Amino acid sequence: MSISWLSSLRGRLVTWYVVVLVLALAAFGAAAVFVIDRDLHASLDARLRTTAQATLNFVDVSDGGVSIDEHDRAQIFALLGSQTEIVIIHDDNQVVFSSAARPSKSLIALAQTAGFSDISQRNENIRALVLPIEAQKTRVGAVVAWTAANWIQETDRRVAAAFALSALLLAGVAYVAGTAVTRRALEDALRRQRRFTADASHELRAPLSVIRAEADLALRRPRDPAAYQAAITTIASEADRMETLVGTLLSAARTQDGAGSPAFIDLFALAQGVCERFKPAADAKDISVIVLEGESCNVLGDPDALKRAVTAVVHNAIKYTPVGGHISIWTAHQGRNAEVCVRDGGPGFSPEAIVHGLEWFWCDDPVRTGEATGLGLAIADSIARANGGKLTITNASEGGAQVLISLPAR
Repeated sequence: MSISWLSSLRGRLVTWYVVVLVLALAAFGAAAVFVIDRDLHASLDARLRTTAQATLNFVDVSDGGVSIDEHDRAQIFALLGSQTEIVIIHDDNQVVFSSAARPSKSLIALAQTAGFSDISQRNENIRALVLPIEAQKTRVGAVVAWTAANWIQETDRRVAAAFALSALLLAGVAYVAGTAVTRRALEDALRRQRRFTADASHELRAPLSVIRAEADLALRRPRDPAAYQAAITTIASEADRMETLVGTLLSAARTQDGAGSPAFIDLFALAQGVCERFKPAADAKDISVIVLEGESCNVLGDPDALKRAVTAVVHNAIKYTPVGGHISIWTAHQGRNAEVCVRDGGPGFSPEAIVHGLEWFWCDDPVRTGEATGLGLAIADSIARANGGKLTITNASEGGAQVLISLPAR
């Protein structure tokens, strides 16, 4: 793996993905080993306690002494499993009974304590339980039950090794899969970015070419004032078009930077405010804009961004609605979402627009759309998605285009 690859964006993404996955698996593995170790110790302790308490029932205590008859010895041997040993010790450290041939001095010394203990002998880890033998509330001896506990540590090591191997295998799979996924995602993102840049450059180049051509013609030879006036008028018109396009591009850039500070917004009041702003433009085309009475729909989002989204949709509706037409706007709840819908009186979306209408810089047939940048609905869609919703374009059954912005209701 080269240093240049690691320093690349794709390399850093894949590396972080693999590191986070391995750390998560390591944490899960450590937790799993801890739980397994605790459960195994609990099971072992329960077995020792059951064996030691059962042995106490066979112990005879009289005159301060501890004894056990032959029949009880046989019962104790029948009680013991293959891994558990028992020793009964008088308080003077005299061994009364032992299932082991030679209990170690460390085990005998444990008889003076009580409870569970861990000791090592002959390179073996021993788990032991000491239960006191009492007569009239006086300690006269003890029962010591013990068993080897090496298998627990061995089990822990095997589980830990299994998790480590799994982590390495998954890290390898994650590396291969992550490399493929990030390459595809980055290539797609870069392809969209290159297309966006190329389309923006193309849109800006057209008015610049007109401005340059008009300026060259005006400067090539002296002309009469009317010719100069016409050239300056054309240059001003193209400059206005560039200003509009640059403003739209800045709006798109702000949209892709992410949402601003969220606040509660009433979509009905927002739609009313946008329509009031466009009233002069609608009146100029004798278009009636009707905000239908609807319920209050509250959403949580970026107020400025959502206002830009609704503004873009209403602007499109006024642009494509013929003189004397009408536009209907309403808000409503639909399940867990709040919706604002704009229906215009225009020709509606073409089949191609239904498919591509939300793509950056996509424009329909110029005969249908006139001079369009292909950014309005794309910006509105990006804003809707940035605020947890979506934008849908359809044709209304009674005619006209219909744009629906759906957002999570609050």
